[in-house]
Amino acid sequence: MVIEEGAKDVVVPGNFPIGCWAAYLTMFGTKNKSAYDGNGCLKAFNSFSKYHNAQLKLGLEQLRQKYPQARIMYADYYGAAKALFDTPRHLGLKTGGLIACCGGGGPYNFNFTARCGHEGSKACKDPSTYANWDGLHLTETAYSHIATGLLKGTFTSPPI
Repeated sequence: MVIEEGAKDVVVPGNFPIGCWAAYLTMFGTKNKSAYDGNGCLKAFNSFSKYHNAQLKLGLEQLRQKYPQARIMYADYYGAAKALFDTPRHLGLKTGGLIACCGGGGPYNFNFTARCGHEGSKACKDPSTYANWDGLHLTETAYSHIATGLLKGTFTSPPI
C-alpha cells in the first residue's frame, strides 16, 4: 500500500455513472422505458455504480482508521460527472451527454464494428460540445468539468 511506503495524501476515485455511457446504452439498451431515468441513462447500471461507491467509501473509512497519519480522500466521480447528464446544455454540451463524438453510428454513435479510430467511424467537428468521446471515455471538456468539481467543489471528501 502506498501509505506504508510513505504517502501522506491519497485520492481514491469512485465509479462514474456508467449507465449514461454510450457503450452501455448500446449494449444493454431496451425498449422498456422504465429501465431509464429522466436523462435517458440506464438505472440499473447507475445503481450498480452507486453501490460500488458506497462499498468503496466504507472500505476507505476502515483505511482512515488504520492509517490516521494519512489523508485518504474519496473522489466522487459519480457526483462530479452527473451534471454532464443532468444539465448538459447548461454546461455548453449542445448534443447532450449521451451521444459519443467519435463512433460509427447508431442512436448513441457507438457500435463495436466501427469503434472510434476504426474503419467506418468518424469524429465530430467540435468535441467541446460533447460529454462522451467514444462511448467509453469522456471528452476533454467533460473531464475539465469533473476536475473542477473535484478540486474546487464538493466532490472530494475530505476536500482537497
